[in-house]
Amino acid sequence: MSNLIKINVVGCTGKLGIMIIKTILNKKDVELIDAIGRKGNQYIGQDISVIIGGQNRGIIISDSILDAKECDVFIDCTNAENFIANNIEQYKKKKKPLVIATTGFDNNSLEQIKKLSVEMPVLQSGNFSIALHDFIETLKFAVKRISVDTDVQIIEFHHNQKKDAPSGTAKMIQDALIQNNMRLNYDNVKICSVRGGNIFGEHQVIFANCKDEVTEYKHQVSSREAFSNGAVDVAKWLSNQQNGAYNMDDFCGRYS
Repeated sequence: MSNLIKINVVGCTGKLGIMIIKTILNKKDVELIDAIGRKGNQYIGQDISVIIGGQNRGIIISDSILDAKECDVFIDCTNAENFIANNIEQYKKKKKPLVIATTGFDNNSLEQIKKLSVEMPVLQSGNFSIALHDFIETLKFAVKRISVDTDVQIIEFHHNQKKDAPSGTAKMIQDALIQNNMRLNYDNVKICSVRGGNIFGEHQVIFANCKDEVTEYKHQVSSREAFSNGAVDVAKWLSNQQNGAYNMDDFCGRYS
């Protein structure tokens, strides 16, 4: 009997979905079982080789989560609108651990995801880079020590195809800063969003005080591999968790 963790990828034809599939195929402890795209997608019914290149893999791209082969965990990297409109009800019926690798959810959608986690383990994050979460921990420490005359600004850069602005990661950083300094709030910690070219993701936090001192913190990724590796590692971990809502702090603190 195989001990490989079986993963189904939903949103497989997108840039992150393709990278996640490649990551799974290159790892020895996980197995790609099924690849699901959106109904009407041009690649439905074709082998995954049409999106990742190379020889046929014997895995046909389908358009139904309900009809997907049995797996240990799903990774969904579609988008917030499609997830709520088309996917969430299907996941309720499958009752399998679910990694949600997309952003742009409003408060009502996040509440629906929270309810979903009563029936299965669910982890949703705006960023699956492990180093990014170390970066946020550094910011939590630093922001407690800034002077009262310090202004705080977040600047985030992404490719010109990214739909949501500000990014989910920028909002995570904003929340972390505000939660760790009582003087800060959503009015005085602003986010500036820049969209251009093929920028994978860069986040800067600037502390500037009235003594002509400026401190800058920056996290940057140069490929989607950081996100895909993180998403697959999270999926492996989540496949062994109890029902409930999890976040990257739970995953990153698993050995503490």
